[in-house]
Amino acid sequence: MDRKKEIIEKALTHFLKNGSKIITMDDIANEFRLSKKTLYCLFENKEALLKEAIDLLWQNFLDEVAVIKSKEENPLLKIIAIYKVGIQNISNINPVFLFSLKKYHHDAMDVYKQYKVFMYENVVRPLLEEAKTKQLIREDVDIELFHNINFEDIDEKLWKYKVFESYSIPQAIDYFIILKLKGILTKENFDLF
Repeated sequence: MDRKKEIIEKALTHFLKNGSKIITMDDIANEFRLSKKTLYCLFENKEALLKEAIDLLWQNFLDEVAVIKSKEENPLLKIIAIYKVGIQNISNINPVFLFSLKKYHHDAMDVYKQYKVFMYENVVRPLLEEAKTKQLIREDVDIELFHNINFEDIDEKLWKYKVFESYSIPQAIDYFIILKLKGILTKENFDLF
């Protein structure tokens, strides 16, 4: 593994655990026993490192999504499996990470938001459309509205309601994903999952 990628991975681990504000470029340089000059040759500034760390976070998740999509046939079961991985990942992230991005690192937060849009437009929406075409969900479902109400900002909702403090990951998946999908199933498919 090249040095830059190693730094990005280690920095991502720190950012996810402690947020982005508390971690400085000095901390990262010390962690890797690098001079600050060497670190700044690799990354223009902390924001650039943070953006690459967010890229890595999402690319890792999208790799898992690709595996799920290739293994499962049913589009709704794909959605459940994808969100299961997502919720498991979210449970390992300190909420301060996202809050510090929003407050202090707007460009990095924009990268995070772009991936969320990509996820909806290229993964979730096509799977919901496929489910509608296969008559697994009701024909009258407005997919965008359904997504916006139920799945948009799921990360923030999980943290806001402190779900992981009181409930298991399977319970979170039931309440945040499965029960909502059951609400739009056709009568013939109600026992699908």
